[in-house]
Amino acid sequence: HLLTSRQFMVGAGFLLVTLLTLLPASGHLVGGGRHPASRIRAPGARADGAAAAPTFESKLRHFAPAADLPALRTEAARLENDLQSAVEEQDFAAAAMLRDDISQLRQKDPAFLASNLRERLEALVRRESYGEAATTRDQLLVLRRFQPQYQLAGLWKGGYPNHGEATVKIHYEGDTLVAVKMTGDEHVPAGETTFRADLTTPWQEGASVEEIDEEELVGVRVEVVSVGSDGTSQQREVERYQGEGRIAARGFQHAHYVPGQLFLMDNDVIGFLWLQLGTFVVFNRVQDGPDEMIERRAVDA
Repeated sequence: HLLTSRQFMVGAGFLLVTLLTLLPASGHLVGGGRHPASRIRAPGARADGAAAAPTFESKLRHFAPAADLPALRTEAARLENDLQSAVEEQDFAAAAMLRDDISQLRQKDPAFLASNLRERLEALVRRESYGEAATTRDQLLVLRRFQPQYQLAGLWKGGYPNHGEATVKIHYEGDTLVAVKMTGDEHVPAGETTFRADLTTPWQEGASVEEIDEEELVGVRVEVVSVGSDGTSQQREVERYQGEGRIAARGFQHAHYVPGQLFLMDNDVIGFLWLQLGTFVVFNRVQDGPDEMIERRAVDA
């Protein structure tokens, strides 16, 4: 049940972002029917079904383009639901094929490999295998170059409701993205964090039930639409990450964080949603100066 709809034109008119405010609705949207299992052979697999263990370097060559990752993850999540249904129905032939299809999709996702490497790093440290742990840590750093969420260091400008345009500076604290206000206002002054996000795991539809109070997500949906030069439009899936947005009373009183989400809409366009407030701010990248270029190279190192 639509209450309000606000639209933002960003990225020189090529992206249309619609913020929809909805009334809570009962029930859950369920995906389509059983996925017809693909029989495409995985990279490196032999005709007899056996596969040589791929090296870290070979895995890097099979990643999907960054723009394809959101749709790929949505498809993988849908197949996982189909897999669960197949197992519950004891349709083990279908389950085996779905498991293969999910594996093929995961090979294309750097976030999945990064998750496995983090688990491996923790296990190696517990075993005090510090040499192997150092190698795994270096592999995680290399993987950042293939993940768009780690390419955002630098200055960004966005329009805050009731406060106008403000500049923020993004940096990283481990796997946490931190945006600090360079332009302050009467609520959150310059030098204070305006939002932050955990980059380890992309957000997926359906994850809210376990990870976030469902009531915090009800009421707001953001849709991103690509607008072509001929006026045609197409809805786009974009990467999202769980985060927290800073809010405060005048004079930075009672400052605290509320749940939020970071949206990666384009190479030079991101957005952050303060979930409980229904406030969505679009940020455009500012041309890098010497300091930002040095910082970005440090992130890639």
